[in-house]
Amino acid sequence: MNRSWELMEEMRKVLLPVSFVQKVEHVDGGAKAFIHIPMEHPRFMIKTIRVVPTRETNVEVQVLNSAGPSPDVLYFNNAQYSTGNFIEGIYDMIDLPYADIDETSTLHMSLKNLGTDVSHFDIEVTGLTTR
Repeated sequence: MNRSWELMEEMRKVLLPVSFVQKVEHVDGGAKAFIHIPMEHPRFMIKTIRVVPTRETNVEVQVLNSAGPSPDVLYFNNAQYSTGNFIEGIYDMIDLPYADIDETSTLHMSLKNLGTDVSHFDIEVTGLTTR
């Protein structure tokens, strides 16, 4: 009975919704910022990514598989192809399985301000936990 209970509890933890919100401040025009968001699980399915600038500017975002010197880019987009409106930033509905290669339970991203002025950015990522 005890093992059955453990299996049922483990199954309840699969496909739980997760949400991450991160503020990135003072990104100079043309500069790139690396963002590392702590997670409870080393793997999850990214469902949506939203990056909203505080002022009218174009932005480019990448999801990286590690924080190492040469990480692989798992996802790339900019506002031109996402919403078509710089003010709204990037909003993409994707199904991207994410596994943190360096096993720090961290979501690694890079964000580039393609404008000329300093801007702040709000990043929202939603997804589901996986095994």
